[in-house]
Amino acid sequence: MHWISPIRRVTSSVTWGWYAISLSWGGIAVLLHQTPHQFHGLPTIGTIIFIVDLVLYTAITLALLLEAAVPPEGSKPWEGPPSFAARVLHIKQPPDLFFAPISLLAFATIIFNTSYYGTPHCGRWLILTLNALFWVYTGVSLLLALVLGWWIPYTRTTPADHYPIVNVLPYFPPMLSGTMAGVLAPHQAPAQAIPMLVGGTTMQGFGFLMFLVVLVQSCSAVGTEGLPIPAHRPEMFIAVGPPSFTIIAMISMAAAAVEKLPTHYISSASSVRTADVLLVVAVAASLFLWTLAFFLFGMGALSMLESLWHRTIRFEQIWWCMVFPITGFVLATIDLGEYLNSEPILWVGTGMTLFQVCLWLAITICQLWEWGGKRAI
Repeated sequence: MHWISPIRRVTSSVTWGWYAISLSWGGIAVLLHQTPHQFHGLPTIGTIIFIVDLVLYTAITLALLLEAAVPPEGSKPWEGPPSFAARVLHIKQPPDLFFAPISLLAFATIIFNTSYYGTPHCGRWLILTLNALFWVYTGVSLLLALVLGWWIPYTRTTPADHYPIVNVLPYFPPMLSGTMAGVLAPHQAPAQAIPMLVGGTTMQGFGFLMFLVVLVQSCSAVGTEGLPIPAHRPEMFIAVGPPSFTIIAMISMAAAAVEKLPTHYISSASSVRTADVLLVVAVAASLFLWTLAFFLFGMGALSMLESLWHRTIRFEQIWWCMVFPITGFVLATIDLGEYLNSEPILWVGTGMTLFQVCLWLAITICQLWEWGGKRAI
């Protein structure tokens, strides 16, 4: 393998799944900004993590672009050149289709953090830029969901050995449009905020309804085939994300609506403020969604603990699947604590934040250790 440069050794191993690393770092930066009990220096730590996330996202993207632009050298004569899908689209195996949307999820966390850490220090131009990015992201995520939603069944592509919940990944990016609308709308003028809230609600509903369909498939698979093999159990935590981020999206968009919507936005309901009703319904609906997220989290946690106890699982890159969904669960808990005015729930959210940061650090250390081991070999 002497003909492969050191850089090419790295870039050739990069796949769509690598964006889960950037996604996890971006989620932790969001969590540190939102955690209820702050201390001096925490915003600086969050900013540093956000900057590292930008570096990770850029490096992964450049690696994929390099692989697409420059054909690999030194391939053996009988192997032939890689196909267009393998080299340019980085679809080396059919299940790779399911993990391509993770790149959009990671980009969404960059937009969140740009709003959180950048808006207080920048002018109006950043607010307008984020408004444009919201609509670009929403359009691209909906188009990707439509293309993959048609192409996957057309080609009879299945997740193969993966846990069936990965079927929800094509519909996850539209869901984050709702979360994005809740984050960005408070800084927008009403003329921009109202369409953003309507669009975010539409995308959130679409993504969550598709999640329910996939959840039924996954539960059916568990009921008939049992738990997935230990190596694939980290993917069970993907199911925690949709109900958690639906809580975040509904509450944050309803709270933004209180400030941005006209008093009687739905004119036929003239006896009450539209936004007040939306906020009450959002908080009430979030309670049963939190219970669903907790149940799915418990299923994944018990399955992982059983594997760790019997030492039937070892670290793989797929472990990054755990970080972002659980981060969403922690953020949803914090939001409920704030809007229910419950200090005990907020302290639970702080404890969950500490646990999540420890999990993120542990997986980061394991990933660095694995990379170091491969370089040593």
